[in-house]
Amino acid sequence: MAKIRIVRAADGRQWMVRQKLEWTDPATGEDFEHDMQGGQLAAIGIVSIMGLLWVALLAWWATGSQGVVVPLWVWAILLLIIGFFPGRWVLRRPRTLVAETPGGSDGSSPERWVGWVRGTSAAREEMNQTIRSLETRATPAYADSPLQPVS
Repeated sequence: MAKIRIVRAADGRQWMVRQKLEWTDPATGEDFEHDMQGGQLAAIGIVSIMGLLWVALLAWWATGSQGVVVPLWVWAILLLIIGFFPGRWVLRRPRTLVAETPGGSDGSSPERWVGWVRGTSAAREEMNQTIRSLETRATPAYADSPLQPVS
C-alpha cells in the first residue's frame, strides 16, 4: 500500500513523494552487532502455544457437561488481547519514504532521497513535513530528517 503525492517545489521542479509499508525491517548497522535474535522460529513457537491454549479453552467450554461457565468479561478481555497485538504490529511496521525528481526543465539533475520511519502517524507526519519543505525550501530534507540523498 503506497501513498503517492506529486509536489511542485519552490524552484519549479516537480517531485514525487511516496511512502510504502515494509513487511521486513530495513537492515541497519545495529543489526549486525547482535548474533542472537528471536527470529521467526521463536514467533512460530509462541503462536503455536497460544493456539493450543485456545483450542484447550474452547474444548473445555464446548464440552459443557461439567457446568463450566466462562464469563463474558473473560471473552471480552481475550478478544482485546487478540486484536491489540496484531493491530499494534501492523501500525508500527516501518515505512519507506522516497522523494524523487527527474530534474527540471532548466537542466537541473535528477535527485532521489530515501529514508524510513517506524509507525503510521510518524510516517504521515514525516511525509507532510517533506512536502512542506519542498514547497518552501525546494529540498525534501530538514535538519533531523530521516531522508538521505541516494546517488
